[in-house]
Amino acid sequence: MASSSSSRYKITWVEDVAGVKHAVKELGREKEIAVDCEGWNLSREGTLDILSIGTRHQDVYLFDIAKLGALAFVSGLKRLLESDSDTKTKLMYDCRNDSDALMHLYDVKLAGVLDLQLLEIIHRRNKGQKFEFLRGLKKSLDTYVRDKKIEMIKQKGVDEIEDSKKKGVNIFAARPLSADLKEYCAIDTAALFPLLKLLKKRKTDQEITIVLEGSDRYANYFRSYESLPLKDFIYNPFLPLKILLFSAATSSSTASVVSEKCKGCRKNFNKSELKMSSLARVDHAILCRVCKKIELRARDTTAVIESLNKLE
Repeated sequence: MASSSSSRYKITWVEDVAGVKHAVKELGREKEIAVDCEGWNLSREGTLDILSIGTRHQDVYLFDIAKLGALAFVSGLKRLLESDSDTKTKLMYDCRNDSDALMHLYDVKLAGVLDLQLLEIIHRRNKGQKFEFLRGLKKSLDTYVRDKKIEMIKQKGVDEIEDSKKKGVNIFAARPLSADLKEYCAIDTAALFPLLKLLKKRKTDQEITIVLEGSDRYANYFRSYESLPLKDFIYNPFLPLKILLFSAATSSSTASVVSEKCKGCRKNFNKSELKMSSLARVDHAILCRVCKKIELRARDTTAVIESLNKLE
């Protein structure tokens, strides 16, 4: 376990079991931690190479999962990540792929998440803005935190990642990890604390509860699939339906009238909520309103519909 100082964060690289146990012990003292995963095609279908955990004190632990594998989790990370929000809240920003990778690659059921992507949606909703589009972390940091140093490091990391994808290279598995990428990983966790402070202003306890409950559903959204749907219908810029529930009536009604499955996202809906695809040539392409938007945005809608009808 090696520590290094940057202009902003104390970054500790953790690559052995003793280091994991020490880090988990230190993190156990925190009520809130920030969590992020990095890897090639981060999901059950890709790799999880680095797990970053930050604190409000700007301490960041980077766990070398590419080297440690399952040992990192049995040495304490599994217990930490599976604890509920009453024990330890995990600040995250779009936890869906992280949760999917943790569950299907390492049998870790992420819990106790407060997802700031959902809190940002509440923030825009309260300002009367359209909130169905998801906003990425870089956009949120640029909009709310407005820290030029963070923006520069984040953009540099994004450019490096995009360039590596074009070359087919997994830079998060390269060792030693570059100082720039360590800083990038640190920002994706430690920067969530100032973002939380800004987004949480003037939010009611009820709104925070809505986000916490929605975060549980968000963490379960991808990992609950036995096999993932067509990527267009889950990797898209829209807020999935039935994540943020703004009234008890909405919650109870969606729970009681489940009857048919959307052929896009493959989630269950009341039959009256599903509509025939306007572009379908057959009688079986029924879609929820979010998947209909995705269908209309698809470049080759005929191919999308044909693929949907082969699923079942």
